[in-house]
Amino acid sequence: MVVTLITASDERDYNEYIAQCSVATFEYTSNWSKIISNSFGFKPYLLISRGDDGKINGVLPLFKAKSIFGTRLVSTPYAVQTPIIAETKTVSHHLLQSAVELARSENVDYLEIRGKPKIIICEENCGENDPENMFSMANTNPKLVQRQTVYNFSLSLSSEPEEILKKLPKSSIRWGIKKAQNSSLTIQKGRSSQDVSDFYQLFLNTRKTRGVPGYPLIHFQDIVRRFDKNCQIYVAHHQRKPIAAIFLLYYKKEVRYAFAGAVHDRSLLQLQPYHLLIWEAIKDACRDGYTTFNFGGATVEANDGGLYEFKKKWSEEITPIVSSFYFHKNSKPNLKQIEPNSRLLGIATRCWKHLPLWFIKRIDHYVIRQFV
Repeated sequence: MVVTLITASDERDYNEYIAQCSVATFEYTSNWSKIISNSFGFKPYLLISRGDDGKINGVLPLFKAKSIFGTRLVSTPYAVQTPIIAETKTVSHHLLQSAVELARSENVDYLEIRGKPKIIICEENCGENDPENMFSMANTNPKLVQRQTVYNFSLSLSSEPEEILKKLPKSSIRWGIKKAQNSSLTIQKGRSSQDVSDFYQLFLNTRKTRGVPGYPLIHFQDIVRRFDKNCQIYVAHHQRKPIAAIFLLYYKKEVRYAFAGAVHDRSLLQLQPYHLLIWEAIKDACRDGYTTFNFGGATVEANDGGLYEFKKKWSEEITPIVSSFYFHKNSKPNLKQIEPNSRLLGIATRCWKHLPLWFIKRIDHYVIRQFV
């Protein structure tokens, strides 16, 4: 068994492995690696393991991200989880060891692996829900620590959308869908340059309202260019004006609710455009044979808990995501040392809310790189 960084000659084998691997999401694809690198300037380090037969039997995508908070190797920037994928626990261990050695050689402040390993062929006594067993190195290496960082939300789909509707909360989700359907809203879907432009304006508006930086326009343009028909933008219009939009990615049998945005107008938001957008997307996904609608992640604190509660109401499965951190420079690592100062972050959030959009567009690219 040998673990190496991917080269151009490995890319075909790598893409084939990711395409056939049932647990690999779009974040593992070489296309996504190029999108992250092009949009944010983070250098990719894609680790691959090959068995004695020369075939790939495990992967771990990492990116070197520099910010005012330090330098880290992370899998993957802005992703909820992109853990080690390995065919055995032994392969997982070797990939982890290689990631640790890479962190040392690159002299980063720390290594962050988001999510517990996904073992495809579980060996004897390997419990998939036992992170200590699967990440045994965490038990013996005091510099490797684990923490639950976020929750992921998902809804199982079927060929009968009305059966799914019956499972959703009546007083919130079903009520919101019905109100939106009676509010003269229209839905348009596509991925044209105009669709991207409409979405981006709404997306930036929502991020500004929350006091957090957004992603640069080139990020979404590159996604559309590389994913093509495997991405879709749904836009809700009121009196021919776009008031809310969602950006979806399709990979294998999963639909990912990746990005969203809306106007900052309470009277228009009370029409429940998000409910109608998501419901229309769910119906289309059911028709097209997708089996999972993944709402992505949220923390309990995000948006004062609003984002967590919103996704929770739509979901039937809520999964806590445990990330692992390796601090090779510290003999006694403390996760608090990598957390931004809450007081300064609060001041920055309040300031961001008052910045004009034209100025935000100019500095977004630089600011968002500080938070991966």
